[in-house]
Amino acid sequence: MVRLALIGTGRMGLIRMRCMQSLPGVTVSHVIDSNADQAGRLATQWGVNHVASTIEEATSLGDIDGFVISTPTGSHMSIIKDIAKHAPGKGIFTEKPVADNPTDIEKAFQIAKDGGNQICCSFQRRFDQTYVTAADAVTTGALGKVHNVNVIFGDHPCPPIEFLVDGGDIFMDLAPHDLDYVFNALSDTASSVYATGCSSDPVLQEKGVLDNALMVVNMKKGAVVTMQMSRSAVFGYDQRCEFFGTSGSAAVTNPKEHDAVIRSIEGSKTARFSHSFPERFDVAFKKELETFKGVILGKGTWPVSEEECKVVQSVADAARRSYEEGRVVNIE
Repeated sequence: MVRLALIGTGRMGLIRMRCMQSLPGVTVSHVIDSNADQAGRLATQWGVNHVASTIEEATSLGDIDGFVISTPTGSHMSIIKDIAKHAPGKGIFTEKPVADNPTDIEKAFQIAKDGGNQICCSFQRRFDQTYVTAADAVTTGALGKVHNVNVIFGDHPCPPIEFLVDGGDIFMDLAPHDLDYVFNALSDTASSVYATGCSSDPVLQEKGVLDNALMVVNMKKGAVVTMQMSRSAVFGYDQRCEFFGTSGSAAVTNPKEHDAVIRSIEGSKTARFSHSFPERFDVAFKKELETFKGVILGKGTWPVSEEECKVVQSVADAARRSYEEGRVVNIE
């Protein structure tokens, strides 16, 4: 039985808890959070034996095989340091990004390596069967040479204004998911990026926070990637990606609640898209943690490398800079 400790009791922490509880061969042994009361409530709800406010305290309460970090990005570095110090050799699964910038990402990976720990960074599109199948069409050459990729990311429901103002930068929060996926599918990375956007809410406009953005990414091997992102797709969680090549195309479309189509004199009705990301990527989230379990047991490898984490963050940084400076930013 693989014993996992959950760090963080917010929205993603709850999602990860549900996934871990459903996996065979996994037990959630600890809940760790600086808010002891909140950690205690979550542990009681899910029947977890140990509650702690620090990594050091958690390791004194019972054995842990791996840690699942579901806290804000700014806390990741200190948590990774504490795990490397107090639980050397144990697995580390973390939400993306590992850190706020490529330099700190490299530092975090080095700290983990020095402690004999392995960082497994979450990019759930790598584990979603629809995304995987479309990427396979690219990597096997079924599409010929890919020359254009179109991405649409429509968030739903729109996050609270407070979240967007405090930490919801569209280039840092949304773009990395598809950047990682497209770069991996194309076995390529960016040579330049241009980004623009707008704020649809007066409060966001005053704070300089975008809730709609467009990126044009030129790839080193010649393909062009367009990314359209919005914080509010009122019709449901809208996640699309289409590859166009010399021999064909491959598309990721939106699954619906069901496939029935109702037709009448008034027209046709179909089901809604997924409500939000927990529903859309439920299976992928579980596959991520199943793969993490395999890494801990020495029966598998993690598909996302340190270099890929740094590259994605550097392009997201460049997109932010492009918007702020109103120009194309070249990427080495």
